[in-house]
Amino acid sequence: MKKKGLIFLLATGHGLNDCIAGYFLGRLVQLKIDLLQISLGLFLYNLLAFGGQYPVALLLEKLGKPKQFMLIAYGLNVCAVAVFFLSPQLSIVLAGIASAIYHVAGGSVCAEKNKALNIGLFAAPGIAGLIAGGYLAYEGINITGLLLMAASVFLILLMILPIRRKLVINSNELAGDKKFTLDQHDLIMILLLTVISLRSVIWNVFQLIHENNYQWLMAIAAAAFIGKIAGGWLADKIGWRLYTFISLAAATPLITFFRKEMLLFCFGVGLLQSGIPATTALLIQSMKGKTERAIGLSFGTAIIAGAIVFYTPARNILLSNTVICSITAFMLLLMFYTRRNKMLAGSG
Repeated sequence: MKKKGLIFLLATGHGLNDCIAGYFLGRLVQLKIDLLQISLGLFLYNLLAFGGQYPVALLLEKLGKPKQFMLIAYGLNVCAVAVFFLSPQLSIVLAGIASAIYHVAGGSVCAEKNKALNIGLFAAPGIAGLIAGGYLAYEGINITGLLLMAASVFLILLMILPIRRKLVINSNELAGDKKFTLDQHDLIMILLLTVISLRSVIWNVFQLIHENNYQWLMAIAAAAFIGKIAGGWLADKIGWRLYTFISLAAATPLITFFRKEMLLFCFGVGLLQSGIPATTALLIQSMKGKTERAIGLSFGTAIIAGAIVFYTPARNILLSNTVICSITAFMLLLMFYTRRNKMLAGSG
């Protein structure tokens, strides 16, 4: 199977995986389960789906069998859908484990040659599937049978298709071009990007769910989907570092000052999400081709770390408009300073 076809297939599996999770989480509310149980279900899912990615990455890196890992993930998804009405909490746990495994295994296969576009293609359907599943649950549309069939078909496809990945990636292919490498300043930038991402997307998504404003959620999903694909393509053209800075600088004022303007806010979300493929590619490059670890950090651990900040009293300070704008200004100055130093070093 050609590489692009495999990436599209695995991206579809990513969207389906997250749609199952979104539907489950939405159904918890529809089933009128106790609020404490709903909160526990959300906590468990996020802990497993995001916090579990780095341990999965270490195991996959050691065993080197991404196809088998994806088979396990979709086997868990099938079981999760099958037992949902018998035990919703067990389904949430199974879906969380499946999500952690599939993100790392599928993501590492798609990022084999460390192209931001391929990473963006794989990542794009995630938030769209999550919101679509939540919306269908909110509307009271029972798609359990359809999800069971789709997950089973995808599991069979994974069994049939030859899916292999090189155990060693040539991490030096782009090492001579500073646009595609990571330094200490860039690492700080990526950490700050995590905080800003939470401020701009997760906080507003939770607000919109609370207000039952699914029109905005669908618009955000579309913006994130387009942004990740377009951003991956552009980042490969102009450089991962440069595109990350540009997308962040352009997105910050839109998501900070135009939260009530759907068009501008969604454009800002799209710009912000468009930087994720580039930052993931930078992490892979900086970790000398340890793709699994980089995927686990980018798709999982960074979100958990940001969530810790989000749920502490420090959030009122760290996520304020003043701090967000100050961080952006600092990063732009940092980019100018490092580029200036490199130009001076080159001329010397």
